Amino acid sequence: LNSLKQEIEGLRRPMGTRDNPARTCQDLQLSHPGLPDGEYWIDPNQGCARDSFKVYCNFTAGGETCVFPSKDIQEVSKAGGQLGGQGPSPALGGRFSYTDSESQPLSVVQLTFLRLLSVSARQNFTYHCHHSVAWHSTTSRDHQRALRFLAANEEELSYDTSPYIKAVTDGCAARKGSSRTVLEVSTPRLEQLPLLDVRVMDFGEPGQRFGFEGGPVCFL
Repeated sequence: LNSLKQEIEGLRRPMGTRDNPARTCQDLQLSHPGLPDGEYWIDPNQGCARDSFKVYCNFTAGGETCVFPSKDIQEVSKAGGQLGGQGPSPALGGRFSYTDSESQPLSVVQLTFLRLLSVSARQNFTYHCHHSVAWHSTTSRDHQRALRFLAANEEELSYDTSPYIKAVTDGCAARKGSSRTVLEVSTPRLEQLPLLDVRVMDFGEPGQRFGFEGGPVCFL
């Protein structure tokens, strides 16, 4: 009886451990309001805890569940001049992939359940530029050369197709020297995140360089 009581208590108030994971970080915060931000175990599809995985819980932001991209910054110079073409950028080495906090590939099933348990998702994308526009262009005063993203549901997201992308900082707009632009995709359409690929529109001229960082995807 005591063992059964402990098991039921574990289901009611999960600890966020490997053997006793929560469904999401927000569930964990509701059970234990005083927990600090950090890495915890979750199991969105519940059932057996063997497929639980470790994520970063941002309790400060209300209990966000965050997973990380597996690619580092990639630098591409003039050799990748074909990036202005159609479709996702072939020179970027394929689509972005995502992992848990232990660098294990993220389960498609668990990601689907995480979306079902959330109402919004957000992800930052940092573009490091050298004479290359990322979002707004101060020269042409438009967004014709804005970055274009491939969403998780295969939609193309950019300035003219999505109201959910905002520039947090836009240092690349002037197209002078080296700077960076940080874009945030914050969407109630959970099937759009995480981002799968990027197409760079302002590239191919002599002296142009860029790199990028995909930020964590946080579900709430």
